Amino acid sequence: MKKITLVFLPILISACAGGSSSSSSGGSASTNAFTSWSATIAANTPASFTGGATSTMALDGTSVQADSDGTATLTLGGNGIYSAISAATPTGSTSFSAANGDTLQSGFSGATTIALNKSQTTVGSFANPTYFGFEYQTFGAWGAYGNATTPAYAVSVGSPSPVSAIPAVGSLTFTGGATGYYADPGKFGYVTNANMVAVVTFDNRSVAFTTTNTTVTGGPGAGTLSAPALNMTGNLSYAAGTNAMTGTATTANGMSGNMNGKFYGPGINEIGGTYAVAGSGAGSMVGGFGGKR
Repeated sequence: MKKITLVFLPILISACAGGSSSSSSGGSASTNAFTSWSATIAANTPASFTGGATSTMALDGTSVQADSDGTATLTLGGNGIYSAISAATPTGSTSFSAANGDTLQSGFSGATTIALNKSQTTVGSFANPTYFGFEYQTFGAWGAYGNATTPAYAVSVGSPSPVSAIPAVGSLTFTGGATGYYADPGKFGYVTNANMVAVVTFDNRSVAFTTTNTTVTGGPGAGTLSAPALNMTGNLSYAAGTNAMTGTATTANGMSGNMNGKFYGPGINEIGGTYAVAGSGAGSMVGGFGGKR
């Protein structure tokens, strides 16, 4: 495995590994359409997701988001991490499989599965639902390992809530996490993890979003470093009669961009989505987030 050395600049990090982003193929297996993690998916049985929210971050810092075009096939093992991951946005896809020699390891103290393909060109981080206690969703992001030479991607997938379950008044607080792919100003790539809180006010259909305690790492088995400059604040909203949120986010180091998301579960049990932020001299970051009540 390539060794990546992380060294903080004033608020950022640099590295010395190279590599371009590409996918590795996973093995084929029958899949189950996803409803919930505990009710429908046995250990090492692939789950199929459609209709996910997505974000794509280009090398020049421009981003594209989609509300319902993301897909994934995920195999969650009995140890709480993924043994196989396939995910796709309208513009890019990736696949990791332990059976094919790719590396999939518990990362960020168990919050995510950090994956690196066998050819060491693509790295990703995907939320472990058992860590967060999620029943109805997950999320993740991926990009080039080492040198950020290709676009990076994020997806949020799950079982969307029916519009009829969204109340007209009141508020709820959702807590969970966020994981992403960060390219620093020198175009070196890292995967990220953070705590996430989303406060929903149903009276005005708004969501106040924050992340804290952001950390970064270069890949599976690498050390982690605190990165408070990547903490985010944001606001989303949704129209009456819809389950589709849009909004904006800003990081502590001045990156800004768009967010999207939705409620998951039959009783708006959870919230999730994706973000894509960038800034001159600050880098770019794309990722997913999720929380439960």
